[in-house]
Formats: sequence, C-alpha cells, structure tokens
Amino acid sequence: MGDSLQVSVVIPVFNEELVLRKFYSRLKKEAEGWNKSYELLFVDDGSTDRSFDLICEWKKTDSNLRVIKFTRNFGQQAAVLAGFRQSKGDIVVQIDADLQNPPEEINRLLNAFTDEIDLVVTIPRKRRGSLLRVMGSKILYNLAQMLFGNRFTLNLSSFRAMRRSVIEKIDQCQDRSRYMAVLMSWMAVPTKHVEVDHHLRKTGKTKYGFLPLIRLTWDLITGYSNFPLRLVTYLGLFGASVGFAIMMFLLYQRLVAGILIEGFVVLSAVFSFFAGVQLLSIGFLGEYLGRVHLQIQNRPDYIVHKVIE
Repeated sequence: MGDSLQVSVVIPVFNEELVLRKFYSRLKKEAEGWNKSYELLFVDDGSTDRSFDLICEWKKTDSNLRVIKFTRNFGQQAAVLAGFRQSKGDIVVQIDADLQNPPEEINRLLNAFTDEIDLVVTIPRKRRGSLLRVMGSKILYNLAQMLFGNRFTLNLSSFRAMRRSVIEKIDQCQDRSRYMAVLMSWMAVPTKHVEVDHHLRKTGKTKYGFLPLIRLTWDLITGYSNFPLRLVTYLGLFGASVGFAIMMFLLYQRLVAGILIEGFVVLSAVFSFFAGVQLLSIGFLGEYLGRVHLQIQNRPDYIVHKVIE
C-alpha cells in the first residue's frame, strides 16, 4: 500500500457515552496489533451527552485519533459520509460504537482484501436484538430486495471495509438520499462477504427503533425506486376497472333484469375509493416533488463545527 496511511476507521457517534470508553479501549488494542499505520476517526453527530468530551480527552494522548464534530445531529448516514471524506487511509473501515459488531473482527475484514476486491461487507451469523428490531430489519431487507430484484445483491450491514476508490465513487453520486448500504450495493464494485459475530447492545439505547426504521424504509423506497409512482398507476387502472365493472353491472340489472338499484350507497362507496386513490397519488407525487425541491436547494449533507487533527 505504499508509505501512505494504510487504514482509517470511521466511527459515527451519537450519545454513546455509556459504551464509548469500552469501545475505544477494545478498538485501540485491536488496532495496535494490525502492524499497519492507522487512524481512528470519530464523527460526533451532535451528541448531547459527554461523548465528545471523552473523545477529546483521549485525543490528548493518542496521535492516531482524529475528531469531527457536527453543529447538530444530521443522522448516521451524514456522519459516515463526513468520515469517509475526511479519512486518509487506503482502506477505510466503518463500524458503529455500540459494540454490537466487535472491533476484534476488523482484522478479518482487512485480511479479506485481494487485488480484485474493493469492498468487504459483513453478514451477521445471527442478528441479535429485540424481536421488533430484528423483524424490522428483516422486513426492510426483504422489501428492498423485492424493489431492486436481481439488479444487485443488497447488504444492509453498517460494518464494512472499502478501498479509497469506493469512496471516490460515492462522492460522484449527488443523491440527496445517501443510504450508504444501498448506494454501495448499487455500485456493484467487486465485493467479498465475511461472516461475523453480532452481539446484543448491553448499554445505551439503539438509534434505530421501530419508527426510525419506518422512516428509513420510506427513504429507501422513495430515494432508490419509482415503485410508489408505479403503484399509483396500478391503483388508477384497478379503480377504472372496478368503476367500469360496477357500471356494467348496474346497466345489466336495469336493462335485463329490470331492477333499479338504489345508487346513493354504490356511488358513495365508489366516490370514497377514488377519493382515497387520488389523495394517495397526491401524497406520492408530493414526496417526489419535495425531493426535487431539496435537490435544487443544494444544501450540504452536514455542517462541521470543528475538526481536531
């Protein structure tokens, strides 16, 4: 890899005070055994606890540690993107600070690289967490795979390692929605999968509860697929078919059977159905129009308050 910095470890941090000290201790011990030049790049995503203060304390005695602090919370994907852009290593590792993915597994990712491999992603042997969290992740994965089909192999893990060239490709994408796992899968660079252990979070609270997972799912659907717009078309065709069928049924009853069916109830049901379809259509169109509006504004993905080298 030459004389340049060999490995950068990017760690997004948001209110991880309770687990951060143990995480740093284990990561530092692991990094010293790599026999490679490295940096530990913590990205504080607007933490309101003592996470940033702890990192700054370690920085005083650790020349391999660097810190990026946001002005506020911009979200994990923005923190990861900032870490990627500020990293200096030939190989960049992304790992969360919650210890669900053990730092001791990083060396396995580094050893998985060959001249033909640009990205190493992880597959948990068994995903740990609450039933709601595990089920939510499975639903998110299955939904995404259904939307994208066989165009690429999707991997939603946030524990991965990549070459500098992958980050350069990420920066070429100008999407407002940068869900890193999907974006990297979409790029389809030469990839290797490695099975790793996955542990329960023992301290702190997960940042991806049920509602955040719902928001992430919606962002994934509207940011990387036109499925909602196609759904509107399908609903329109279905509604038109239902309306035509009802009209033919009423004509048959009136002209052939001589039965005049009270129309108020039928018309109310048909009107309610079409009103619902129209409102749903407007909602989908509004979501995509809002994304266009945000893209035109061209605001940055995040605002950096300070970088401590």
